[in-house]
Amino acid sequence: MKKAILSFLAALLVFAPLQAQYYDSDNAQPRKKVAVVFSGGGALGAIHVGALKVIEEAGIPVDMVVGTSMGSIVGALYSVGYKSDDIATMFRTMDWVELFLDRNAQNRLTLSERDDQNTYLYERDFYVGDEKDPRPGGVIRGTNVERVFGYYLQEYADSINFLTDLPRQFACVATDLVDDEQVVLTHGSLVRSIRSSMSIPGVFTPVRIGDQVLVDGGAKNNFAADVARQLGADIVIGVKFDGVINPNKQFRSLMDVMERSAGSDVSRRSKENEKYCDLLIKVPVTGYSSGSFSRKALDSLMQRGEDATREKLDSLIMLKEQAGVHLDLSNTKPLQAITSLVNIEDKETGLLDLRKNNTIVASIGARYDNEDIVAFQLNGHYYMGGKVNKDLDLTVRLGLRSMLRLGFDMEPWRFKKMGLGYEIWYKYNDIFTRGHRSANMSVIYQKANVKLFSLDAMNFDCELGLGWEHYHFFKGLWNEHNELKINDNEHYFNYHLRLRYNNEDNRYFTHRGMRAEAQVAYYTDNFVKWKDHSGFTSLMAMWQMTIPLSESTHIRPRLQSRMVFGDDLPLTACNIIGGPTYAKYFPQQLPFEGFGHSEFFDSKFVSASVRLQQRIIGRHYAMLDAGIAEHNEKLGDIFSRKPIYGVQLGYYYNSGFAGPLGASLGWSSHTHRVHFYVTLGLDF
Repeated sequence: MKKAILSFLAALLVFAPLQAQYYDSDNAQPRKKVAVVFSGGGALGAIHVGALKVIEEAGIPVDMVVGTSMGSIVGALYSVGYKSDDIATMFRTMDWVELFLDRNAQNRLTLSERDDQNTYLYERDFYVGDEKDPRPGGVIRGTNVERVFGYYLQEYADSINFLTDLPRQFACVATDLVDDEQVVLTHGSLVRSIRSSMSIPGVFTPVRIGDQVLVDGGAKNNFAADVARQLGADIVIGVKFDGVINPNKQFRSLMDVMERSAGSDVSRRSKENEKYCDLLIKVPVTGYSSGSFSRKALDSLMQRGEDATREKLDSLIMLKEQAGVHLDLSNTKPLQAITSLVNIEDKETGLLDLRKNNTIVASIGARYDNEDIVAFQLNGHYYMGGKVNKDLDLTVRLGLRSMLRLGFDMEPWRFKKMGLGYEIWYKYNDIFTRGHRSANMSVIYQKANVKLFSLDAMNFDCELGLGWEHYHFFKGLWNEHNELKINDNEHYFNYHLRLRYNNEDNRYFTHRGMRAEAQVAYYTDNFVKWKDHSGFTSLMAMWQMTIPLSESTHIRPRLQSRMVFGDDLPLTACNIIGGPTYAKYFPQQLPFEGFGHSEFFDSKFVSASVRLQQRIIGRHYAMLDAGIAEHNEKLGDIFSRKPIYGVQLGYYYNSGFAGPLGASLGWSSHTHRVHFYVTLGLDF
């Protein structure tokens, strides 16, 4: 008898929350429980935000939200107290490309880690030996999804009961890969639950909770109105997109095929679940897909959700009367908009530790421009760990400039390294003289480096080392414009010190921050002298800062200089100016506005420039650059010549993880030529 009583009490504790009475706030009369059900659909889930706006205006008392996939995200935010307007702000300002990738915030990486992330399109870690990948089965880990929504839902980070511990009851649907069954999540980590519900199979790694391996709930129940009824809802309002299939659709893209194949059986269940709704709101989404995450598309989808729900306003009012209460907004809370992961990471301290012992991190990069044509770069980084952290690095570049690089580092203390490196390049270079191509040169360039000491920390690094460089020119075509004399073989040793500082928020489309670099190197041919006399010295310095004028307009002044001091200077150590980026064709190369190709300049060079960066709309940018430069063989006469001017106008699309896609036109008073340059992808 005692055992039976205990079992009865336990059952009451479990089911009491589901049978709780709801009261009118004015007269304390019991009322009906109202649930809102949101379907999945990726970007199409924006319709739910517009629907919520009208539901709030109508004064509907929402007691429970049940969601699948993107519907679970909207539902979780609404359940903890965010209003529809604030959720709409999140949808508009969130960088969805950044959110759905595993890239880390710039200000949480060391400078070397930042360089790697700004080079490669995709990276993936693999466990070595007996270690097993704790999250296999997907291309994307989903770390940023958990980080961002962990920030939004931070008050509910611990394991909780979604039916008793939230301002509004909440449940979301996932699919268990083990038994191929629907799983209704009503307790545990709120963030992990919505991460489970939106984990597209094969794209996101599954979420393991106990013995369950969970993926997107849309694979089993994309419109869970039946779940709302099972959890005790008396009135169910369902919102789903009207997914009418165009009979003439060709299904040419991968997204089209995935949406159709994933929606065949599920769409039948979704239609069957419509019978559980007291009010069904179908929103037309013609012209948009689950990948339509542009701000314009999201705004349009939210508006469509609002319009479709407003058409049902009379029915909503009737349901409100049936429920017997007005809307209670006492649990609402403001939402802080997040436009980047930086906004989250700034609230934390310390660096991310990306190293994983006994792990290989493989990365791949690809790019196109109208000079290098197509280039690919592959990297493998083996973190060996141990008492003294050790890692081995191998990089291969394929293209007109091909390269093999090997590196080995030891880290006796956190962020402090010593190591060895070797790289060999094959370079096919065009050399220009005042805008005219004067030479085609093929060269094998080798470089060895010993890190005597290096510090690689957040925003700052330095390196003290010893290097060796060798140039072998084995083919050259010269014309009447050539003024250069190059030995077939040049080599020298150097002692160098390099300092870098960088707190920019983005390498290519910077909105704030400063970048500075300084380097000094002393060159010899026998570790002591150069051609039987003192060696020569090079000094390089660069500084730039991005200043916001408005939310979409920024200016970036930049100063840079490189000066070489000494006698009998080899041509390969002299200043080379031009090209779109630093060290594009030669290690010492400095970019300058309007110079599309590389030219040799005098040994003392200094320039100043300014960039006007204007975000046109969304991810579209226009950039206007102007610069002035001086050069001479003698430092005292560097300003004695007529200065060189350069201008450049470009358009770029910020593709996010793939880098800038765009083109530019440049002109300089030195070349008197217009240069056209197309770039697609990250620089390397």
